[in-house]
Amino acid sequence: MELKLEQVAGFPKTLSEKPQHFCPGCTHGVNTRLLAEALDELNITEDVIGVCGMGCSALITDYLEIDMVAAPPGLAIPVAEGLSHEVGDHTIILVYVGEGDLYGRGLSALIHAAIRGVPLTVVCANNLNMGMSGGHLSPTTLLGQKTPTTPQGKFSHQYGIPTDFIRLLLDIPGVSFAARFRGFTAGEIRKGKEYLKQSLNVQKFHRGFSFVEILGICPTNLGLSPPDAVKQIKSAVQGIYPSGLFKTPETRIAL
Repeated sequence: MELKLEQVAGFPKTLSEKPQHFCPGCTHGVNTRLLAEALDELNITEDVIGVCGMGCSALITDYLEIDMVAAPPGLAIPVAEGLSHEVGDHTIILVYVGEGDLYGRGLSALIHAAIRGVPLTVVCANNLNMGMSGGHLSPTTLLGQKTPTTPQGKFSHQYGIPTDFIRLLLDIPGVSFAARFRGFTAGEIRKGKEYLKQSLNVQKFHRGFSFVEILGICPTNLGLSPPDAVKQIKSAVQGIYPSGLFKTPETRIAL
């Protein structure tokens, strides 16, 4: 009997075949694959210029087959905004940046780009720590979470309360799209790709500033196996960083 094989999955054209060197269990690899699939499915790879921040997010330049620019720490948004003024309307600017870079040094630039409604799609990889620089405290580190700079755990009286930065964006009229999903659970990964496609379509149809946050895990800096890191972070982020589609062009406040 002849065995018939049916192909059920392919390899994204926009994803490089280079071996990735993210740590085991790191969700940056998932994020990269999802972005490649989203660009392929929208057929816009040739129309996109990427800007990456510093840290682990900068490794994406090796794996996405698009033109990429690496920005200095805290300056991914200003670099992207500068590009948006120089390229044609048909070009989509995609920013991929970690939460330490974006919500730390880059927060002011993020807020003001959102206020101006700059045509950017910003994807924030939030893994709750400054991964590449050793896993120290970031603006979204959870209370009680141990890092090299909070060896006894993060305490609110000394380091502040973890902040849901998407809430800061929702009431800004220039923001057309905002969503968050967890990049470590299968159901949300499938839904998350649709969020990424919707956010890119905002730029394709010139409808303002769009933002997607991907909650991730960093097993290396948590000192846990990938399955244990998923369990710990999945329960810890409930109620603090909720997943969902929070704003679309249809619900946007009129300018």
